Amino acid sequence: MTLSKFLFFALAAVFVAACFPSMAQSAAQSVNGAWQVTLRHRSFGEMRLHLDWKVESDSTFQALSHRKGVRNLVGGFKATAGKIFKSKSNAMLRTGALTRLENGRYRMEGADMVFTGVLHTPMSSMDIKGRISGDSIRAGVFQAGTDRVLGSVDGFRTTTSYRIDDYVAITHSLMEVFGENIYDARALQSKEWKEFEAKMRRFSNKAQDDLELIAAFHNYSKDLKFSHKGFYRVESIKGRMRLPFAPRPNQITLEEQTPETVVLRVKSFSCTASEMDSAMQIVLQKGYKNLIVDLRGNGGGSLEGGITLAGYLTIEETPTGVYLTQRWFRENPAPPTAQQLETMPAFTKADVNSFAQELDDQGFVVLKARPGKQRFDGQLFVLTDRGSASACEPLTWNLKHTGRATVVGEPTAGQMLSADSYPVRSGFVAIIPNADYYTPTGERLDLVGVKPNIEVKSAQALQYVLDQLAKK
Repeated sequence: MTLSKFLFFALAAVFVAACFPSMAQSAAQSVNGAWQVTLRHRSFGEMRLHLDWKVESDSTFQALSHRKGVRNLVGGFKATAGKIFKSKSNAMLRTGALTRLENGRYRMEGADMVFTGVLHTPMSSMDIKGRISGDSIRAGVFQAGTDRVLGSVDGFRTTTSYRIDDYVAITHSLMEVFGENIYDARALQSKEWKEFEAKMRRFSNKAQDDLELIAAFHNYSKDLKFSHKGFYRVESIKGRMRLPFAPRPNQITLEEQTPETVVLRVKSFSCTASEMDSAMQIVLQKGYKNLIVDLRGNGGGSLEGGITLAGYLTIEETPTGVYLTQRWFRENPAPPTAQQLETMPAFTKADVNSFAQELDDQGFVVLKARPGKQRFDGQLFVLTDRGSASACEPLTWNLKHTGRATVVGEPTAGQMLSADSYPVRSGFVAIIPNADYYTPTGERLDLVGVKPNIEVKSAQALQYVLDQLAKK
């Protein structure tokens, strides 16, 4: 080979090597611009949003929703102040975008971009791994730092960022559905509700995507005087849905402290009657004299587990309370008195579907604690804290009020309502409390809770009871 040919091929090789990275980066930059995607998450539902994709180097990128999302949600002054004082610690305020795909890394496989990153939303942050091929995107989302699948992202390129849906109409429908199904229409006459409704209607004129409207609901509804509320989107929604009950394993454990004392730890009431029966049968067979029922951190669950446990702990039949719907309050100005409760038919089945049907048929459901065929007659303690919610609360109230148990710890959560999911429009769904709960003495437990007999910090509650038993 002549020297001139050698130099020619050498220079050509250098030229090609130099061009390949720029060619790859140019291909990657072709994804720059607006993409409409749908985030499907097992906990948050299905949300359509826009992401503005921008390649930053030959291996990195970021993607943001529109930059006025935070300003529209929290107001201009707060957003500006956040940028000044929290720019290093709060990227949401710094960028102005409610949704961000950060720490993006990519590589090219032919004309396709394979990418990873961290997807930040107001609800949570999650890892994302996916591929852009032509004008479509497909990705999986995972619990941060793990391979646990939480959902998926898919979407397509769009020429411009525009409002994905008619959020004014959706918000109007949301308010109508609340009005039709809330447990008491008077709850929507409060100052807090009127402020919430006004904020939602104003924001609906500015919302650009589903996630923004959902984030606004959860942000503005925090001060409402009732719990069990929510707003999400499910594309396949057909009509009203009962909130599902799915039993979870390993919600009940027994821990023997001494030959006379055992702790029944109920992590949640998402357990079956048979599981509760099995645990209580062991308590009875071993002849424990002291039973400590630990409900700390128990967020509730179904009636099934709670009613079954109550049967083992109740000495005589006593009214526990009543659920009341809007139908009741249209005909009655106040909850029933203790005397009225005695004459009203009581709910007898430890079944969620039967409860919901009775609530629809009557406009109320009366709960009574009834002794079972077998019961624990020894000394009883119940441990509670701010995480003891929903199904924990009527049980705790009854055992304390009748003197059957000593309640130790912190006040319960005050999240005691019955709720269902109701369709709004465009796949949006509202979780609405359709029945309020009152004790036989006329007390409302929601946002109030049950105070313990002996108030100590949650972490010290068990040891406190064990120390008292040791002294005896």
